[in-house]
Amino acid sequence: MDSSSTITFIGFVFLAIMAIMTWSLPRAQALIPALITTCYMPLGQVFMIGGLHFPIFRLLLLVGFCRVVARGEIQCLKMTLPDKLFLWWCLATLILGTLAAPSFDRLVNRGGAVYDALGAYFLFRCWIRNLDDVINAVRFLAWMIVPLAASMVIEKFTARNVFSMFGGVPAITVEREGTLRCQGAFMHPILAGTYGATMFPLFFGLWFQRGKSKRAALVGAASSAVITLAAGSSGAMLTMVASFIGFALWRYRYHMRRLRWGVVCVVIALSFVMKAPVWYLIARMSDIVGGTGWYRSYIIDQAIAHFNEWWLVGSTYTAHWAPAGQVLAVDPNNMDIINNYVSEGLAGGVVKLGLFLAIIVQGFKSIGRWMRARSVSNSDRLFVWSIGVVLMAHCVSFLSVSYYDQIVVMWYWLLATLSMLAANKVWLRNKLRLVGDVRPISGEVSGSGREPASTMVN
Repeated sequence: MDSSSTITFIGFVFLAIMAIMTWSLPRAQALIPALITTCYMPLGQVFMIGGLHFPIFRLLLLVGFCRVVARGEIQCLKMTLPDKLFLWWCLATLILGTLAAPSFDRLVNRGGAVYDALGAYFLFRCWIRNLDDVINAVRFLAWMIVPLAASMVIEKFTARNVFSMFGGVPAITVEREGTLRCQGAFMHPILAGTYGATMFPLFFGLWFQRGKSKRAALVGAASSAVITLAAGSSGAMLTMVASFIGFALWRYRYHMRRLRWGVVCVVIALSFVMKAPVWYLIARMSDIVGGTGWYRSYIIDQAIAHFNEWWLVGSTYTAHWAPAGQVLAVDPNNMDIINNYVSEGLAGGVVKLGLFLAIIVQGFKSIGRWMRARSVSNSDRLFVWSIGVVLMAHCVSFLSVSYYDQIVVMWYWLLATLSMLAANKVWLRNKLRLVGDVRPISGEVSGSGREPASTMVN
């Protein structure tokens, strides 16, 4: 270990405990240490090995990989189309992202991003095998985020961040326009608020499960709302609003194709009647809810105007896109790209951006297939819908922030869950034998509530 490592004694103890848990917990619970680390350990705790950065989470990935190989858990993984798209996305991240500014340092940087992505995604794929595994993980999350919510309330009243003891986050809470913007263990208040806002739909879906789920759902929903509000981020609030809209669409779940085409037609119509491009609606919304909507619209505008600069392999220079005074102080070659879609294009051109969008599309298709699988209980169907709402919430959040800290782990967890839904036929068949309340829901063909195996989710 290099002398430049920033790991503290507390951080080392935390790592040891999480590593032991990762190795020893049952398969369905092996992801718990990763979820805890994502929520409570800033990226300031770093081992330096041979000049390479290894935050605590990266070391846990290594422990997890050794576990799945030693126990043969990787043999149960069946590749799906989303899995293959994710692999191609990682390859584009490494190759095209390096070609954007060829150098050994750039290769190492892109390699680190791919290590995180592949490690987290495929460990979650090995450990999440059916919907019950996801429901149990969400029950755990509901109680796990309570201390985070409490710490952010304390931060709201004291302007002191308790997680600063680990490094990576400031000790004094940032204030904007008289509002304290709490961030907990995350590197920016928007990311902390987004974490809370994208957790909320899962707890809403959990409410409809049996057993002790209702109590966990209430606790989790309240905690996620507190985290979102404490962050003081208009982007996170809009993500929460998007979640409510997603659940309002439940009654139209069999008409989503029409709704999607309706949205496309409205956008086309607006592009003809608006004086500014349609993406400046984001700026109009910020006039109502606050925030920097104009800047977010401006980024999209500049990405389209400079398409020729990044479409092939991306770009590492955007300073000339920026309005006066908006170049990053820590990186004078770039403006602050607070749009994850634009960041994807800059990190690998249209190929990487296209693969990213294809992964999202496949995620929505997985949700749609479960909605059409008639032999699923109402409670499970609602929970799967809540997973789709989380995906939609992330898609909205991507318009206001680029994911760059540990929140990406929750994104990979979601993608792994969606891929499991795409792959899982056996769980559905087994569930039919165990669930006694399986019945068709409103709008479906009445009868036994069961379909032959050939009509199950593809």
